[in-house]
Amino acid sequence: MKIHLILTFLLSISAPVAHSQITPIDSLLQKLEVAPNDSVRFKIYKSLSSSYFETNRRKHYEYNEQALQLAEKNNMLMDLVYCLDNRGYYLNKEHKYGEALKSYIQAFEIAEDPQNESKTWQKLSKNQAHTNRLNALAALHHSMGHIYRSTNDPQKAIQEYKNCKVYLEMKETTGFNTADMNIGRVFYDIGMLDSALVYELEAEQVHASRNHNEFTCFVKKYLGDIYLKKGAFSLAKEYYYQGITSANEENNWSGLINLQMGLANLYLAQSEKDSCLYYAQKVYNGFNQIKGNPGKDIDQGVVYTLLYQAYQLRNQQDSTFKYLQLAFYANDSINHEKIKNLSSYQNLSFDEQVRLQKLEKEKIKFEAKIRTYALLAGLSVFLIITLILFRNNRQKQKSNIVLLSTLEDLKSTQAQLINSEKMASLGELTAGIAHEIQNPLNFVNNFSEVSNELIVEMREELDKGDIEEAKSIATDIEQNLQKINHHGKRADGIVKGMLQHSRSGSGEMELTDINALADEYLRLAYHGLRAKDQSFNAKLKTDFDASIGNIKVVQQDIGRVILNLITNAFYAVSTPKSPKGDLPYEPTVIVKTKLIKPPSGGLGVEISVTDNGNGIPQHILDKIFQPFFTTKPAGQGTGLGLSLSYDIVKSHGGTLTVESTKGEGAIFTISLPII
Repeated sequence: MKIHLILTFLLSISAPVAHSQITPIDSLLQKLEVAPNDSVRFKIYKSLSSSYFETNRRKHYEYNEQALQLAEKNNMLMDLVYCLDNRGYYLNKEHKYGEALKSYIQAFEIAEDPQNESKTWQKLSKNQAHTNRLNALAALHHSMGHIYRSTNDPQKAIQEYKNCKVYLEMKETTGFNTADMNIGRVFYDIGMLDSALVYELEAEQVHASRNHNEFTCFVKKYLGDIYLKKGAFSLAKEYYYQGITSANEENNWSGLINLQMGLANLYLAQSEKDSCLYYAQKVYNGFNQIKGNPGKDIDQGVVYTLLYQAYQLRNQQDSTFKYLQLAFYANDSINHEKIKNLSSYQNLSFDEQVRLQKLEKEKIKFEAKIRTYALLAGLSVFLIITLILFRNNRQKQKSNIVLLSTLEDLKSTQAQLINSEKMASLGELTAGIAHEIQNPLNFVNNFSEVSNELIVEMREELDKGDIEEAKSIATDIEQNLQKINHHGKRADGIVKGMLQHSRSGSGEMELTDINALADEYLRLAYHGLRAKDQSFNAKLKTDFDASIGNIKVVQQDIGRVILNLITNAFYAVSTPKSPKGDLPYEPTVIVKTKLIKPPSGGLGVEISVTDNGNGIPQHILDKIFQPFFTTKPAGQGTGLGLSLSYDIVKSHGGTLTVESTKGEGAIFTISLPII
């Protein structure tokens, strides 16, 4: 939630203008045409941006950018901080988290320097300028809380909101504190309802002390949500209606839509179908009126979901199916965009962003990009290939032409990557693909080498005249070629699957012997690893439940999941451990299957992969299924393996979980329903 002090910070050059006295938009546009200087133009653009904050997010952003350019041009740095904060807020709402973070970092660098206090078009005394800067820092910490909440990092979000409170509780500051409201919302998001209630009630008391505040309706809404989740329906309804009254008084459209959504969910929980549909339709109509504007955590998929639930409650099948489809496609589109932007955001830590900003100021953008992305893993692969071609074929004119062409392509690709941050994840994705197809490529290489040896043996047998033995060897060669073909196609499928990470598991389901599948991948993974490292040894154990039989799965996808877990287990036991007592450490990997009865009913199958390695630290257990998160050294993993496996299992209606004890190893468990 955007803090109130942002709307007052740098709001005008002269005395602050009351909310009810804001100049009409047409009048502002007329004044803009005759504005005598940049100072006046900046003030008008800010007022236009604020006027569109509730009704047109894009225009709000465009006018803010005009103001930002004027502040930057005239070196009015504290005015620039205000515009950068507004820009970050807009980009966060658009799910462009990496770009929003860069905007806030730039604003922090300015606001943290006391020497910038006087660099503003506002006519302020020295004390007022100091207060302005502290208010700006409070606002930026508040905005950083929004970023961390949007990217599912509740602990950092709460810390940033508390940092905001620290500034606002100083005697020098004058901003109004909405941090408690947002801290309560974060606790609500993670299911800590009692903590959420404490902060929201505190926020309610603070808001009650003000005669007019645009966020009162949201405090009421969040209190209603908490009581609804607790099952206190009467209290929830009371707060929702109080919030609607406040929203109407404040002319707060997005607040009104949120409160109507709360009432729709309340009536849905009480199975009051007419009231539920009535408010669901109000939410739909209101959302369409301000579509593309600040929705205060409302996405289109949420609106469609609410409508389909309302029609489902009334048993209107056609409408239910219609909005269920719309909800599915809307949520799929939104989630795809969020995952894409989260991938970019997670690759850029706060410190890395600061480093990039400094390097850009020093005019070494090319070197910064190269150092930041390490030339990208994918480009490194192509570069190594071209260097090998250059060294081995420099005497051949044709190879020289190919080499020069490849080098030109690489230079062109590098230039595009440097000029487009959207390509920042290319190296990670390429490295992830290489990681995933390594095993099938190993199998192809191994079977090829064995086949070559068998051909030599077959020739020897033919020379001896032993036709039967030669035929037997030919049969083995034929089987090897079939396996080469199989694993080649599997590698091709893995590449396509990795490129469509969010749509994994879209193949056809077929009856599969899950025990045979697990056994095959355990054996192949082990021998594939041994082919690369003859010194590697591990004890393999299996415990397969024969009563499972064949189950319907997408064989290629589930096989990929099992292979990934087994490969990770081998990696975990490859690091030597200290022996316990007199017994030496024996690397062990165990694969088990078991027929289970899930709590939801029916039958299911459980596949577990256990290793006795060093285990996974508890503080990263909740992150290992996130895209691009990895604990492996640079160049050895991208974090796509477990993320992809998680998505595949989820698409089968199952779950992928992990248990680990430090120093004892880890257990990854796949639970699948039997269809």
